[in-house]
Amino acid sequence: MVSIYTISDKALMGKQINLLSAYIAECFFKSNIKTDKQCVIGCTADFSKCVDSNDILIFLVDKSCDKLNQYICDVTKSVIIENPYAKNSIYAHYKKLNQPMEKEVENEWKMPSQAQAIVNPINTTQGYILEHNNTIYCVLPNIYDEARIMFDDVVLDYILKEQKKKYRSYTFKSFGLGIDLISKVIEAEIKNKSKVSINLFEKPMEVDIVLKSIDTNKDLDDIAKSVFLKLDKYIYSVEDIPIEKVVYKLLKLNEIKVSFAEDISCGEICSHLVKQADDAVNYIDKSIVVPNIESKMTTLGIDKSLIDTQGEVSPNVVYQMAVNLIKNSNADVVVSNVGKFTATNNAQNGLCYIAVGDRKEIHVYKNVFKGNYKDIIDSATVSSYFYLIKKLKKNDFHLDKNTI
Repeated sequence: MVSIYTISDKALMGKQINLLSAYIAECFFKSNIKTDKQCVIGCTADFSKCVDSNDILIFLVDKSCDKLNQYICDVTKSVIIENPYAKNSIYAHYKKLNQPMEKEVENEWKMPSQAQAIVNPINTTQGYILEHNNTIYCVLPNIYDEARIMFDDVVLDYILKEQKKKYRSYTFKSFGLGIDLISKVIEAEIKNKSKVSINLFEKPMEVDIVLKSIDTNKDLDDIAKSVFLKLDKYIYSVEDIPIEKVVYKLLKLNEIKVSFAEDISCGEICSHLVKQADDAVNYIDKSIVVPNIESKMTTLGIDKSLIDTQGEVSPNVVYQMAVNLIKNSNADVVVSNVGKFTATNNAQNGLCYIAVGDRKEIHVYKNVFKGNYKDIIDSATVSSYFYLIKKLKKNDFHLDKNTI
């Protein structure tokens, strides 16, 4: 059994989905290890009272936490030492940046004497893992991209080394449907009597559907096929990879280029895409950020009269942005978006229009996202990727009430 604790004093932690905690729980589920608890603890808490006894304890920390390190030392009969591997990793990071080392990072190389350091290849925040009295203690930075690499490369293999049964799994990544609706659609498969486990892991705008069974169970393939057929239009990948990686692979496979004109997403669509591979930039023709009326007029040639009559955040404006973008680029397909964030006493949400198309046709999709300003940006980015995937797969996505 696993307990996952996020150690943080941030006000919103625990009130929104922790993608890192959800990812780790999903990985354990695929390996037939049950996650018993996912919760948040403050940095100054009494860990001896907050942490339950379990086989595996995962701690996700915003920064090195002295009280947590001391708690782990107390229960594992260790002492705090300077770990040379973590120290060398931090020195190498600053040497690569050609910058002087900051004094506060010294805490990052201090950890229990029995611990095995898990070095962070990206940043200065380090991790460690140790085992005592049949309990595994693991500390990782609460930063998704960094911790995922550390977890995948070190932690999972360390924990699974004693696993004897071999399991096989399918992961379907879906967009646009909530857990409740997906549960109803595949209710028969969830209730199957063939010992095939089906778990749903929710993220903003997305749900991962993970099917798992013993390797020799022949019913797994049939049940997976049934789930896929029922949710086909909402599944954007049958690999456990991020949605932007799917876009990159489709662009490369088809050898086509895309151009972006971003308003509400503020450049996030292009930014995440270029990080997927060294050659990802080869499949981007243009990337333009147009956050205000003036930039839309001067950069994309949007007529002021159109904005005055239709409004800056309107289907007509985002459509014209896509039309002008593809006219003035060498791209095969384009994506544009506009949106606005509004906050009242009762709710926070954002209206967003996303246009995706090529030289033959352009579709505009209306979306209303919930959450704070950062949530709206993230939702607009993920949605833009999804509509682009549907276009690249020659399977344009139409929502009855939201397609214009």
